[in-house]
Amino acid sequence: MSARPVEVPVVRLKVARRTPHPWIWRRLVEGASVPRGLAAGAEVRVVDGEGAPVGRGVWHPRASIAVRILSRDPDEALDAAYFGRRLGRALALRRDVLAVERDTDAWRLCHGEADGVSGLVVDVLGPVVAVEVFGAGVARRVEAVREALASLLPDRRVVARPDAHAAELEGFDVPPRRDDPAEVEVTERGLRYVVDLRHGHKTGFFCDQRENRALLAGLCRGKVVLDCHTYTGGFALNAARGEAAEVTGVDLDERAIAAAQRNQKRNQVPGKALRFAQADAFAYLREVARQSKRPDVLVLDPPKLGRGQAEREDALRVYGDLNRVGLEALGDEGLLLTCSCSGAVSEDDLLDALGRAAAKARREVTVLRTTGAAPDHPWALHAPEGRYLKAIFARVARL
Repeated sequence: MSARPVEVPVVRLKVARRTPHPWIWRRLVEGASVPRGLAAGAEVRVVDGEGAPVGRGVWHPRASIAVRILSRDPDEALDAAYFGRRLGRALALRRDVLAVERDTDAWRLCHGEADGVSGLVVDVLGPVVAVEVFGAGVARRVEAVREALASLLPDRRVVARPDAHAAELEGFDVPPRRDDPAEVEVTERGLRYVVDLRHGHKTGFFCDQRENRALLAGLCRGKVVLDCHTYTGGFALNAARGEAAEVTGVDLDERAIAAAQRNQKRNQVPGKALRFAQADAFAYLREVARQSKRPDVLVLDPPKLGRGQAEREDALRVYGDLNRVGLEALGDEGLLLTCSCSGAVSEDDLLDALGRAAAKARREVTVLRTTGAAPDHPWALHAPEGRYLKAIFARVARL
């Protein structure tokens, strides 16, 4: 006798649903339709205010995003087979279409909403597959994710960890396994990097800046380069590889600076060409601005400054202040690379902040190129939050 199918609760929305965006905000949910005591991460079928099916998702009782839709098919179970199909499709895009493994063994396999799995990020980091979980729904199914990845990439170890902010907000955890490796080494365009899998930001390595690192390297020959918020030295090492005359990488994080120095030794970059300093970027830039010797190339790549619209204005103020002191420190006819990884800050927002900073610093800024994340970080038109990384390459002259 076959087992009876598991009953899946139905959650009703207050209005008709006209968008494929996978986030269902709490204010749109008809509260009376939610079963009492519905557990965090439970599967739900969603129907809109007109009774039309929206799809199948996972319930988040403590988050402003009440439901993340993981399938537009309300009957598709969210099991290992489901993750195998979604992740298999994502893997085929990276390998068959984008051919990401030509230049690196560090690349993004799954980019959340763009790959149809809201709340899940997966990076391949050499012999390890690093999973980052952004919601209780995926956290509850992390073993199914592991199973799917082990089937797709059987020669790699799967390591999972939660996004700290999301885990605190929603009250979930993804504990490490006892035999999880603490670090791993990856290679990108001939440069070697150690990746801290336990304490590193995001999954431990910023695969998203791959193309921008390569572009910067080609602009640094014979230049004096200052890389602020260097983290583990990605831009600084590429500048040195691009035959810069002198490179300094600055970061406030002592652990990051130690990793950057290890990466310097791994790549046999001499100290006379590259050095790292633990310092606050604002204070360091102000000190540089008081000196006669200025950098020819400046990189500003701060960590995420705004997590949502509520923090957007504060983030824009900091971006404006950072770019102002950066422009004041940069030499005449210098090159600037300024970045934002805050999803709530658009490219137009960043350009506007840079323009205001230029006016205050009395600098003329000519934009050479605006870019974003590497192609293995696609974003969906219906979920523009996935286009979180913005980068502006510009020439700067004194007025």
